[in-house]
Amino acid sequence: MTRVVFIASMCALLLATAVRARPREVSINQENPAGALAIVVNQANPVDGLTLGELRRIFMFDTQTWPNGRRITVVLRDKGQPERGEAIRRVCDMSEAEYDDHILFQTFRGSIGWGPRSIMSASAMLRFVFNAPGAIGYVPADQVEGTKVLRIDGLLPSNPGYPLRRGARGR
Repeated sequence: MTRVVFIASMCALLLATAVRARPREVSINQENPAGALAIVVNQANPVDGLTLGELRRIFMFDTQTWPNGRRITVVLRDKGQPERGEAIRRVCDMSEAEYDDHILFQTFRGSIGWGPRSIMSASAMLRFVFNAPGAIGYVPADQVEGTKVLRIDGLLPSNPGYPLRRGARGR
């Protein structure tokens, strides 16, 4: 009986090793998400995707509430961070200076009470979005964890044609 248990254990161990050693299957329609900015929201957010136009309206503060009525908190990296400029260029089709002028104008007009929240690092951005149900932000796609990644124009950062990838055609 002991010998049967030993043989069964060895077979299970060999099978488990073979399964772990098998190369990970990658879909032919997938691209490396490196170089893409993932748009992230809290896991409880009811939205699963946005068009690039809807995302732009959120970042420009033209849309300020989610469909469930919760106020949107736009979160950007600190001024001078390369990801901030890249996100503003890709999403809003403008420079950082033009974006800052737009936010100042919107505040002066009384259209918004405050501009976007500034966050120092990608990990701080993820923590903030994880803890703030109405927050929307962005991180390099290969650093996403603990948050929901939104589809943009129906695509995830790993899909070909994703619009928020370096080298992707802008608006």
